[in-house]
Amino acid sequence: MAENERLNTFYHHLMSVWGKTHGLRTICELTCRHLAEDFAATQVQLIVAYQARWNTLLRMDESGIHYQFPPTKIKENNRIPFSQITHTIRINNARLDNIENGCRLWLPLERRSVIIGLLIIDLPKDPHLQCSDFNYLATLLASELDAGLLSESIEHEHHGRRTAERELQISQHEQQALQEQLQALHDISFKLWRARSIDDMLFTAVDEAKKVLHVDRMAIFLCKGNNLMQGTYGTDLFGNTIDEQYFESKIPDDYWYTNNKQVLKEYLSVNENTPLYHDFKQVGFGWNAYISLWDEDSPVGWIACDNLLTGMPFLSYHRQLLKQFGFIVSQHLVRRQAEEKLIKLNKELEQRVLDRTAELERVNGQLEKISRLDPLTSVSNRRVFDQRFREEWLHASRHQQPLSLLLIDVDHFKSYNDNYGHAAGDRCLKMIASTLESLERRSGALFARYGGEEFVLLLPNQDQFSAGYIAQRALHAIQMLEIPRINGADSAATIVSISIGVNTIIPTENNSPDIFFKKTDKALYQAKDNGRNQFCVSS
Repeated sequence: MAENERLNTFYHHLMSVWGKTHGLRTICELTCRHLAEDFAATQVQLIVAYQARWNTLLRMDESGIHYQFPPTKIKENNRIPFSQITHTIRINNARLDNIENGCRLWLPLERRSVIIGLLIIDLPKDPHLQCSDFNYLATLLASELDAGLLSESIEHEHHGRRTAERELQISQHEQQALQEQLQALHDISFKLWRARSIDDMLFTAVDEAKKVLHVDRMAIFLCKGNNLMQGTYGTDLFGNTIDEQYFESKIPDDYWYTNNKQVLKEYLSVNENTPLYHDFKQVGFGWNAYISLWDEDSPVGWIACDNLLTGMPFLSYHRQLLKQFGFIVSQHLVRRQAEEKLIKLNKELEQRVLDRTAELERVNGQLEKISRLDPLTSVSNRRVFDQRFREEWLHASRHQQPLSLLLIDVDHFKSYNDNYGHAAGDRCLKMIASTLESLERRSGALFARYGGEEFVLLLPNQDQFSAGYIAQRALHAIQMLEIPRINGADSAATIVSISIGVNTIIPTENNSPDIFFKKTDKALYQAKDNGRNQFCVSS
């Protein structure tokens, strides 16, 4: 009894504070505090599925409660081996293990048949404590975790979006300053800005810069990671701008890009009277220059140019122009990459919202459908009948049309249950319901289970003659099922039968739905008194 009181107190405290919280972090921290207060929990760890990996969202130990979003990678020196965590998630089974000085509770957190997290709680030994005591906690926390992680992920992604937008604003400001200094670079910057894509922008940068900056050949290379470089657009041996995206190679160890760290900080490396190359083959002598492209502290590529075709000397203004040009290309490239990433993120967010909305609509539709059906027979339930009965009554009263009702009861159903068992009784009710539901298909007719072995058939705009005809058909349909039954003291019948009360009315101010229903019920009892397996029309 004391254990139940402690659990009730714990859940009461939890629900009272959860209803006032804002955000997943507060919910998790409050849960830890109440676990420590009500069950003397010494350590808690919350593992969640985030970005296709298992990560730690929260950890409580002697140093306090530590919440981290985005969730952090599970450390190799974690107090609980990662193999035990993955094993518990894989078998999806709550359990209570004995450990030194206590016990360890493993609670998988499941949402829509998918494990989304694992709650691990270290507790003092308590013989009265069971895993099932915390099933409700697992269900509640899984629901909050599912919604909370989605909300915080969206907020985190929006933060990244705002960061990209700030970087874009900085890029725009820097380009405005460059436009005031050098009109030629302003023209290139404007064309890069108007480019339709990164591919178009890189082509424009190479093709226009050769004309404006007075260099013979130019090419732009991008870093791909793993010490690889990839070509974009360059210049052939005749001065034509060509697509070189086919070119991909490992950056040589003796290349300027890897051995000139100080030069990288200056953004520019110039070599005069040096061999000139094309596809790593020497094709002449002259000067060459390399301008590094950066995203803050990260290199993203470089621009290579030389004077192979005309032999024009490297002029004093070339250094400043090339550095400024490198700044412009870097900013445009980073901006374009951020924009495309932002567009992709927006599409993913929109799709996730659409998917979640569709899922909610589907679930709500299923709940609405379930709430209107009788769980045993799958026909409409009493709630649906009560609502429709009132609606059809008002409609019949307004238009002065007849309204008929059949109240149907399975004869001697209690003795059938006693003789055959409740499972057979359920099957009998299902067969009867399925047969009677298909009996009348005219518009507006409603067949429903009223309760127990009683059913109702509502017939709007049908007179007494039609109702009696349908009742006769119902009797015959059930007889044709030939559901066998044992002759008992209360019945000599060898098959299951039904009795029906029939009533028809044109509603007026002097009667009501309740009175009408009671008269129909009275007709049903009259049919039973007359010997059952028949219908009786209310007088």
